Amino acid sequence: MLFSLFSFALISLSSQEVKNLIERVPVDWYSSTTRLFEYCVDVNFQHPICPNIQSEAGPIDYQNEFYTAPTGPLTSHSLFQATLLYQMGRPPDFWMATLNLDKPRPATIDPRLWAEAQALWAKTLFDKQKYKESIALFDQIVDDFKGKALFHQQRAWAQFFNGQYDRALGSIISAESPLIYKVPFFEKYFLRALIEKETCRRSEALNTLAVGRANLSYAKSPAENHPWTLLCEKRSLGSTCEKLKSWFDASFKRQIKKALEDLDLLEIELRDETANTQAKPGKSEIIWPSVSGENWQDELGHYSVPIKTKC
Repeated sequence: MLFSLFSFALISLSSQEVKNLIERVPVDWYSSTTRLFEYCVDVNFQHPICPNIQSEAGPIDYQNEFYTAPTGPLTSHSLFQATLLYQMGRPPDFWMATLNLDKPRPATIDPRLWAEAQALWAKTLFDKQKYKESIALFDQIVDDFKGKALFHQQRAWAQFFNGQYDRALGSIISAESPLIYKVPFFEKYFLRALIEKETCRRSEALNTLAVGRANLSYAKSPAENHPWTLLCEKRSLGSTCEKLKSWFDASFKRQIKKALEDLDLLEIELRDETANTQAKPGKSEIIWPSVSGENWQDELGHYSVPIKTKC
């Protein structure tokens, strides 16, 4: 997904209207940004998986058919339901566990559909703090998603919690490669500073926090160039495009605010740890791969940025 859901519409639809919206989900919704965008336009953004641009946020009725947990085998529609529930913080764990997504793909299932399901299960396992199982799945599907910045961002965190600090730093490089569409990585300074903290590089971590705070404070919302905004303007949808831009802009500002708060909390922790010592601003010893040289598609997802512990 190209966005995260921060609020859900208070949807007042009849049971039949809900069924109609669900039945209209395209079989290949997961194949491209365009397909999901077209679906949301088709249903006037009334499905809760779409950006909430049409109504005020309100309490969620989990008895609504929108939120029915999937059952049976993996299909395009069952994955759609699972994706919605995951974004609402209610992933269908039991159903996903029955799919044996850590096993070889059944010959009858579309490779892309299987990979999407594996990615969703990897994120679910990560949220459940099953980091070893999570990274094992992320590593399996790296070649399927190497062109997705969000995948590298998510994998970086799984690598961090598995103690793979060099690989986590490498995933930051992959996430910001000029070869793929760039998605803001709000947590990259926080993650890098955490890695420096864990390797006893507190002065470098404080410097990273300062750089991150400066960059995030002046970051500009990419709402006008968001793929959905561009698709909307291409179709000349008028006020819908303005609503989308406002929604993405508000989402961007919320994530910036949270990222800055995370940096503040980590700085407090770092300064508490160094209260009895003089922490001097330092230049990081991390040697990043050159961004001015050549970039190769097959290197995405396989970068490593060596970092030695000072503990």
